[in-house]
Amino acid sequence: MDSNGGHQHPLRYSFAQAFGERDPDQGVVIQEADMISAVRFNERGDMIATGDRGGRIVLLRRVDQPKSTSKKTGRRKKALLRAAQNKKDEANKAAGGEGAVRAADPPEFRFWTQFQSHEPEFDYLKSMEIEEKINQIRWVRQVSGAHRLISSNDKTIKLWRISEREVKALASFSSDQLHGADGGSVGINGGARPMPSKLVGYGAKRLVIPELETAGSMVSATPRRTFSNAHAYHINSISMNSDDEVFLSADDLRVNLWNLNAGGVGFNILDIKPDNMEDLTEVITSAEFHPQHCNLFIHSSSRGVVKLVDLRQSALCEGWAREFEEPEDLGSGQSFFSEIIASISDIKFSPDGRYILTRDYMTLRLWDVNMERAPVVVIPVHEHLRARLSDLYENDCIFDKFQCDFSHDGGSIVTGSYNALFQTYSSANGAATALEASVDFVSGTSGRRHMSAEALAANLIAGASAQELVDPTRRVTQVHSSPKSHIAAVATGPALYVYYA
Repeated sequence: MDSNGGHQHPLRYSFAQAFGERDPDQGVVIQEADMISAVRFNERGDMIATGDRGGRIVLLRRVDQPKSTSKKTGRRKKALLRAAQNKKDEANKAAGGEGAVRAADPPEFRFWTQFQSHEPEFDYLKSMEIEEKINQIRWVRQVSGAHRLISSNDKTIKLWRISEREVKALASFSSDQLHGADGGSVGINGGARPMPSKLVGYGAKRLVIPELETAGSMVSATPRRTFSNAHAYHINSISMNSDDEVFLSADDLRVNLWNLNAGGVGFNILDIKPDNMEDLTEVITSAEFHPQHCNLFIHSSSRGVVKLVDLRQSALCEGWAREFEEPEDLGSGQSFFSEIIASISDIKFSPDGRYILTRDYMTLRLWDVNMERAPVVVIPVHEHLRARLSDLYENDCIFDKFQCDFSHDGGSIVTGSYNALFQTYSSANGAATALEASVDFVSGTSGRRHMSAEALAANLIAGASAQELVDPTRRVTQVHSSPKSHIAAVATGPALYVYYA
């Protein structure tokens, strides 16, 4: 492992499952409302939530995990199991060569439930239609065994409670099955049991005793609170605090702080709106809380700047504790597209909170929280498209926003691209692997299956036609990694692909 916590080689993901994949060549019409717009694992990694442009949220639950037992494993037994596993890993590595890694079993997720989170609305004051598209999903700590999550569209955030309960059905409701008013036995559904002594002499023949049986389970989603009327511009980020009680929401000019137990009342902690809008030079593009310190959060801007803010300094954050901005390369020169491609579309803290990952249109940058002068790793993602920026501007592709994420140990980075390209990079040196999130690729019928990462990226990106670049069903903008294991969820149009390593 490298000094910055990353692996020298990125994870090599393998295909596990696909949900909602459709083949347009077979005449299947893909509706815009079915396009996935948000993907999120829960903290335990056993649930996946997806949101689409139709305002729906679909939950997938992992079913292949062994059930936890109440017995605790002693330290000696843990040491023996760990030694046995290490011995097995060494044997597999020796048998498969130096780079061989023990193959994990593929995870299995199944559909659990679906519900309508947001409906289309109309803002009569601004004469503007508010879409039902789900922009963000974040899981919240469970309460009383029920799952909770917050979801948002452009203006409104909702807290949902999702619970599962058994459904009881009437199995028998007939007095003809009752026998023995003199203290004999009472038979129900063919069985017999002694008549309770208290019923003897009280006309037990006239008793009608219903019998219930379990008829399956039912999952219900209930809205608990609504957080609205606090954003004049479109919400681009929501993030849960490490205390699991408050969360932030950000739009182009403001960041608000909310309490889960006090819906409808938000507190503004950051406002960059100038007195004269003509003086506006940047907007907020993303914001996220620190995974461990509840007083720290970061926000990025359209100028490619990331600022770390400490809530202890001031109630209204007019300054910042640290600022991360890569110095301009005077030799490269500025172009008409420089400001557009510098806009950061997503930011993430590493699991330990030591590093900050940013994604703009062209590159991934990894920053050390303690070093502001320059990023520790710069990864070119769309270098193949630099010569085509003019065409990308004409068809609006240059404004696409791609997400990024760390693997659960922080050693690898995942992100998406055009033409169903899903890429994994080492956070130590930027070494890459790539996959194509498509039915042809995972089934083995595609001729690109055996290409190297560089060749696959060149084939799918540099060799892509303008029609392929603008195709929303082949665009990988939503990716997320499980916080507990090497599993990644990748959305391509209306389809969700699950990979494991």
